[in-house]
Amino acid sequence: MRKLALVTLAGWALASTRPARADCAPEAHLSTCFDADTLWPHAGPAYFNFIGGRATTPPGAFGLGIVATYLSRPVVLAIPSADPNGTEVVAVDHLSDATLLVSFGLTDRVDASLALPVVAYRSGSGISSLTSGRARPISYAAMRDARAGAGFRLAGCPAAVACEHPFGMAARLELSLPTGDDSFAGDQSVVVTPSLSGEWAAPPFVAGAEIGARIRNTADLAGSRVGSQVVLALGLGADVLEGGRLGFVVEAMALPTLVAQRELTFDQATGERIESGSRPRLVPAEWEAALRSADLFTDGMSLSLGAGTPLLFTGESGITSPRYRVTFSIRYTPRRRRQDAP
Repeated sequence: MRKLALVTLAGWALASTRPARADCAPEAHLSTCFDADTLWPHAGPAYFNFIGGRATTPPGAFGLGIVATYLSRPVVLAIPSADPNGTEVVAVDHLSDATLLVSFGLTDRVDASLALPVVAYRSGSGISSLTSGRARPISYAAMRDARAGAGFRLAGCPAAVACEHPFGMAARLELSLPTGDDSFAGDQSVVVTPSLSGEWAAPPFVAGAEIGARIRNTADLAGSRVGSQVVLALGLGADVLEGGRLGFVVEAMALPTLVAQRELTFDQATGERIESGSRPRLVPAEWEAALRSADLFTDGMSLSLGAGTPLLFTGESGITSPRYRVTFSIRYTPRRRRQDAP
């Protein structure tokens, strides 16, 4: 196990220090080194899709989950060109992702987590029409950046069958590692993602919130700059059937980007795109409504199916805000018996 851990850490170190790809250069305004999907689900027990759970995985137990999502037109660019109306480039048109989530309880309050996301299918032209003048389809599948981290339960009960405490809170620190192997599938370097999530349960209602950050290098794509972001999420759920066997959930997330956005113009003399002003702040935001079922087949298993659209805080959706999203998730975390809970 120790040798395996050393090899894994060495691989992560090599991945985090790999040379930057040519399409990551910011001065060309054609960087594709960011993830087209802004939904980065946390591993471990969770009531919501956008919000991390209030509890951690019980000690000595593994938690498993799969979150699959479909996005429509998450990356569409309005490019300045010789045409006064500009040119629309659909860099990523259809996108289907799947993320395998694994967690392991280290202590009663601490767990370790791993997220392995992949692009199962996507379509679009990428930026081929901007770099070669001829549109070519983007690769159909790709690896995305893996995420590793740890969670710490600050308040409330562990993942037990029943809990008398209405409030729970957990802190997490995750690292997104640059393992993505293609454009729009990950960042050029490590992304640090601290977060704090909490839930208040007053049966049959559950309310949740999360605040966090994604601290990263900036990628500039045609003046749209994906840089460090604040992560904000809110959710409200209500169980229709006893024991949470059927519930309804509404949640929303927003990622205000902390770097300024640029307006570009096309210089016909040089054939280059140059900065000519600023544009509204990039705030990718979405809401989703979902049906949820817990303990349907076995204790500790939950399923969720939801769909949603963008929230337009700045009057336009901007890149990484899909036209709509459909999400399906299934999670399993072994539960402790109530008498075992401290």
